[in-house]
Amino acid sequence: MQRDIWALVQLYLHRTIGSSQLARLCFPDISYETARKRLRRLQQAGFTASASSGRMEGRGRPELIYFLTGSGAKALEQNRGISWETIPTGPPHTYHKEHFLRLVDVRLALQEAQNTQLLSDLEFITGREFWKELSGEMIVSEEQADATISFRYPEMESLSILLEIDTGNFRQTRHWEPKIRAFLKTGCPIWVVTGSAPRISTLRKWTQPLLEEANVGPGKCIFGVYQDIVDNGIFGATWYRTDGSITNLRPNFKA
Repeated sequence: MQRDIWALVQLYLHRTIGSSQLARLCFPDISYETARKRLRRLQQAGFTASASSGRMEGRGRPELIYFLTGSGAKALEQNRGISWETIPTGPPHTYHKEHFLRLVDVRLALQEAQNTQLLSDLEFITGREFWKELSGEMIVSEEQADATISFRYPEMESLSILLEIDTGNFRQTRHWEPKIRAFLKTGCPIWVVTGSAPRISTLRKWTQPLLEEANVGPGKCIFGVYQDIVDNGIFGATWYRTDGSITNLRPNFKA
């Protein structure tokens, strides 16, 4: 069914997705237990495989992560024209797993904001698709954002934003500076989601000279904490401009 193909597309774009996340993304109109059965059928048919996410879900059971198999990649080639040889399959590296799951959580927080009419016309495109569209080819991974977000505030024009999920392992000159310089060349505002508030202080110090170099204001790059966003939503979380001032991302937000 088309919704099953859509689930495979999301696994291609996000590399791996937790079972509850995949249910919310692709089967929001049915119960979670029914969605789990659909996901199990995809796995039994050989299109996906699963492993433990390391997270826990309700009723004390460990949550699964899903990822594509070779058969799932070939199904996408047949249905969406994506060369199966370019589609990552198998479980993600342990180091990357939580990073991928956090990206999906931010996407779900944005979808919730749309459901409550705080924004509209939401589009969430993972980095590989966005940068390929800009350049006509794949860009070196250090220069890719994790995603680009497009949406409209009520009665305002569409806005495009680059989203980066901080791994906590970026080095200033080797990783961070080339990445932010590449982002600034697009002209898009930048949202950085970190693991903790102290980490924001470090990234702000690294970023401030780059904004001055590009002659843009401190709101061009803003920082939020992952758990704050999950707990309080995109617009309920505290976001920090590069100069340390706070913005709540309401429609009066300006870069």
